[in-house]
Amino acid sequence: MTCANATPYQVKLLYSTYTRIIEFDFDTSSVTVLLELGSSYVFAIDYDYQNRYIYFPRYNYHDIVRFAYPSNNTTLQTVVQSLSYPTGIAVDSANDHIYWIDYYGNQLSRCNLDGSNVTVLSTFIHPWVIRLDVTNRWMYIVEQSTGILKSRFDLSDRRTITNFTSTPVYCMDIDTEENRLYWINYDGDMKSCKDDGSDVKTILSTNISRDYLAISVVGSYIYYANDNQLLMVNKSHGSKLTVLHNDTSRIVSIFVLNSKGILMTIHNHL
Repeated sequence: MTCANATPYQVKLLYSTYTRIIEFDFDTSSVTVLLELGSSYVFAIDYDYQNRYIYFPRYNYHDIVRFAYPSNNTTLQTVVQSLSYPTGIAVDSANDHIYWIDYYGNQLSRCNLDGSNVTVLSTFIHPWVIRLDVTNRWMYIVEQSTGILKSRFDLSDRRTITNFTSTPVYCMDIDTEENRLYWINYDGDMKSCKDDGSDVKTILSTNISRDYLAISVVGSYIYYANDNQLLMVNKSHGSKLTVLHNDTSRIVSIFVLNSKGILMTIHNHL
């Protein structure tokens, strides 16, 4: 079974290392360097399907930037500057917003897609990841050593839905089709639960303890990184792994573009 056949709903996968943002092509299994970052971790990537921009925070450069995608021009546009150490990011195109986590400030902030109207929304306990369910208007935030919080976009109805008992978490994603969350803890256990925190399951165990930093769930598959390996596993079976690519550097974030969203934006721009 080829990667192309295994991923009928996806067209491209982007991932970051310490120095680069790279595009992986499922059809050819080839990789293309989109950006040389210098020296800055990028712990999250998200996409504005409506306006076709990739957004990401640069941890060591203390800012959030964007570039047009797909495009032959990957010139960076600065969106927000003078942050502490931003980690998580999430785009809400429908309401012209981006949200991000400023790790050392323990803050969740928001601004418009162009960087205007920056607002600090709330503080958390060592937050790292933010993901949005735009359709149902929920946000999910990983407090790395505490658990996963769920809140309305206006921060009402805020509650912890999953507690981490003894091992920290640095990556999480939402499967909006089946309303489930997926994460990997430091012990190497990939876990899943319903979006209310119930029905916790272990999908697989790597049996290797380390900081797992990258996971993305789209369609029937989970994409994740185990150090420098880019892997894929069926979210239902969780047994047979496919190694998509071996990079020379550690992979610290993954974002899989949904082909339905890409086709919709292309149609809207015609």
